Amino acid sequence: MAHDVVVLGASVAGLTVARRLAAEGYDVLVLDPNQEFRSAAIGHGVAAVGHASTVATMTIAYGVAGALEHARRNLAAMAEIRQIHPGLTTMTLRDSSLPGGDERETREVAELFRTAGAEAQVDRWPGGAALVTQALCVDVDEYARLLRAAAVAAGAQVVHEVTVTHLTRREGITRIGFRNNLAWVRDAGDVGGVAVIDTLGVSPWGRAARIGPAQWVPVLRCIPARPRTEVSLHATGPAWMIRPVGEAALVVGQKVSLSSIDAATAGLAQWARSELGASALETGRMAIDPSDHGRPVVGASAIPGGFYARGNGRGELMNGTASGYYLAGLLLGDSPANALPRFSRMRAYGSRLLRQRGAEG
Repeated sequence: MAHDVVVLGASVAGLTVARRLAAEGYDVLVLDPNQEFRSAAIGHGVAAVGHASTVATMTIAYGVAGALEHARRNLAAMAEIRQIHPGLTTMTLRDSSLPGGDERETREVAELFRTAGAEAQVDRWPGGAALVTQALCVDVDEYARLLRAAAVAAGAQVVHEVTVTHLTRREGITRIGFRNNLAWVRDAGDVGGVAVIDTLGVSPWGRAARIGPAQWVPVLRCIPARPRTEVSLHATGPAWMIRPVGEAALVVGQKVSLSSIDAATAGLAQWARSELGASALETGRMAIDPSDHGRPVVGASAIPGGFYARGNGRGELMNGTASGYYLAGLLLGDSPANALPRFSRMRAYGSRLLRQRGAEG
């Protein structure tokens, strides 16, 4: 019998949607090519209602309604993150990501956030203005463990170290062929799903949803001369985000191409030494799937049963959770174009009843 939903990728988006659907009684299988936690333990580990530069750009591209929907999805994602990780850290986010620090535009973004239901203030100084909101901060490795455990506890089956080899759609079911990554395991696997959610870009619909070639981001951990107490975002300079991690700091750079990543990493390290008085530097790089004006590319494909989440980028915690939450809403909704079929819903209802009776007994 085919699964109700097969999720490709135990990413933050994949595990979030798997947990929500499994909690409703649906039969959910997650296939992931990496070792446990690897696909979800990425990004800077900060979630917020939004970034000023992203929301300003989205307002121009899609109008106020589109930007407002983005903020509301992020707020729903923050509630989801709190549920998974009650012991997370809340910090002030000082957002100076708007080029030029335009005060009028900053106030417009703050008002949009307040309309969405978030608290937002504007701080002024002679050179411009900053948007001040609250951010959730997690250790990405710890959150990956907690999220996977929550998905499994809800009833999702999560299988790691398998690579999808082919997909075929026939008579309402997508067959997914896969193989074990271990060289000495030659047996191929095959499963079916009424719906298939691709968070890896390995399906025809997942590849089609890609915005462009991968982007690269330099990152470094360091110990600043003065401990940081706030998360900050910057429009200019090598650093895009500075996040406190105890006495240390995580510095995330601006997006660059592959050909520029070495120079960008060196420039970020030099900036950290001169501007932060940083010591004990550890540098690295991150490859990210580009987004659409800062918004993840998430939704339903024209191919029946095909769903996707792409472009979660540096903000995997925030964007991935928002994408997973949104996809679960599509599949649990009333629209016949996207919702799971009646048979799956009836089976999920029966599963919920059995679970409730087991808890009561």
